[in-house]
Amino acid sequence: MNAGPDRRALLLGAAALVPLPAVAESSATRFDRTAYDRYIGLMNAGDLRFVDYYADDIRFVMNIRGRAGVLDFYARQRPFVKERLAVTFFCSDRTGAAAEVRSEVRCIRDCADMTIFGRPLKAGEVQTIRGCLLYVLDARGLVAEIKGPPPEILQPWTAAR
Repeated sequence: MNAGPDRRALLLGAAALVPLPAVAESSATRFDRTAYDRYIGLMNAGDLRFVDYYADDIRFVMNIRGRAGVLDFYARQRPFVKERLAVTFFCSDRTGAAAEVRSEVRCIRDCADMTIFGRPLKAGEVQTIRGCLLYVLDARGLVAEIKGPPPEILQPWTAAR
């Protein structure tokens, strides 16, 4: 009878001493609350760098596709409105994010083109909406899709008070 450890115990003990390979920190962009606040700040400032958070082939609400499509969408609106977003809820993980955002859209210049907003707008009109948005991230941590139900209109287009 052997008083020392058996071969199996020695192997298990030796295996426990072997360092495991470190799990590499993901090189993916983080879309955490800090990044989301930067993203919203760019949107509020009208800074087109907000698309830097998007994958090239992003699928955007209203069937808009690609970064260029998103930029075209905002290029049509920006001469006529100023949008101010306020985040009321946010959570995220490595696969995506969810946010509730309140948006005030203020008309800054008359717009007769009904294809942009669904009706003509007069400078000074304001609309307030609440949107619940889901952001799906790709393997690099870029927004690959933004989706959600239609926004809730809290205040329809009305003349500013």
